Amino acid sequence: MLHLRNHKLFLPVIKQYLRLQSSVRMDERAKKQNVIIEPLPEREMIRLKGADVIDFLQGLVTNDVTQLHKNPNINSMYAMFLNKSGRVLYDTILYRTKDPDRVLIECDKNISNELRRHLRLHRVRRKLQIDPYHDEYKVWTVFDPDVDENEPEKQINELFYSRHIFISTDPRLRNLGKRILARSDHEFGDLAKMYARLGHVAVTHPTTESNYRDRRYTFGLAEGIWEMPPGKCFPLEANCDFLNGVDFHKGCYLGQELTARVYHTGVVRKRHMPIRFTVPPADAERKDVTSPIGAKVGTIIGATSNRALGLIRVERALQSRELQVDSGRCYVVKPKWWPEEDADRVSIVKGS
Repeated sequence: MLHLRNHKLFLPVIKQYLRLQSSVRMDERAKKQNVIIEPLPEREMIRLKGADVIDFLQGLVTNDVTQLHKNPNINSMYAMFLNKSGRVLYDTILYRTKDPDRVLIECDKNISNELRRHLRLHRVRRKLQIDPYHDEYKVWTVFDPDVDENEPEKQINELFYSRHIFISTDPRLRNLGKRILARSDHEFGDLAKMYARLGHVAVTHPTTESNYRDRRYTFGLAEGIWEMPPGKCFPLEANCDFLNGVDFHKGCYLGQELTARVYHTGVVRKRHMPIRFTVPPADAERKDVTSPIGAKVGTIIGATSNRALGLIRVERALQSRELQVDSGRCYVVKPKWWPEEDADRVSIVKGS
C-alpha cells in the first residue's frame, strides 16, 4: 500500500515530465529548417578546358575571372557576356573546379549552342576545348522559402566538393540559396537524402506558391533569354553591378567601354525591379506598367500569379504610390538588398 501511495504521489510529476519531453520534441521539430530543392532544366552547363581559359574569359565577360583561382573563398561568380555595343548577350554563372585549367559555365539552355559558337569565334588560336556538359551534370537550386530580405542567410550546408556533387552559395544574392551541380543520374530523392543527413533540415518539393522563379521575382532578379533577350538590355539595367557581376577595375573586355562610361557618369534610369499585383491580371507578361495618369513607367518582363519582374524607370515608379497594368493595380518597392548608400539617389545609382 505504501508503494502504491507513493506511486500515486509521483503521477503528477511524471505527467509533467512527459508533457515537457513532448514539448521539447515539438520544439525540435519546429526548429527544423525547411528547404526546397528544385531542378532547373532551363539551365545548362558548358565546359572550358585549356591553359589559357582564365585569360580567354577575362576578355569576354564583365567580372574578374582571375578571382576564381586567386581567391579561395570564391567558388562561383556571376558574369555577363556583352556585345560590342555593351548590351547583354548571355547571363552566366562561372564555376571553379579542382583543375585550374578548367571552368564550368552555367547558361540558359536555349542559347547553349549559340554561346559555344560565340566562344569558338573568339578563341582564335588558343588551345581550348569548348564542350557541352549537360549530359554529365545538371543544375539544381536549394533555398529556404522562409528567408526574406531582412534575414541573414540560414546555413543550409557547408560548401563542399565530392566526386559527383558541387554546392555553392548563389554568387548573385545569398538569399537565393545554393546552386547545386549534380551528376545527371542524380534525382530529387538522392539530393533530399543528402540534406536529410544534416538532421535539422526538412526537404520539400517546389509548389506553385513557393518556387525558384517566384523567389527570383520577389527579389527582382532576371535570368535567361526570355527575361533578358540578347542585345536588348544593358548590364546595369539588369542590376549586374548590384549582383556582384561587374568588376570596374579589371582590364578591357568586349562591351566594356559603354558599361564603364555609364557607371562613371552615374546615370542608370531603368532597372529590373520586383512588382506586386493588387489584383493579378490574366496575362501580364510584356505588358506596360503605367502611372495613374497613363504615363509609361516600364514593362513587365516576367510574371507569376501575384508577382512580376519589370524593367522600370526607378524614380518615376517610386514617386507613384500606385501603378497599373491594364486595368489592374500594382506597386513597385525598391529592394532592400540594393546598396543602402543609394537610398537618396533613386535614378543615379552606382554599383556597390
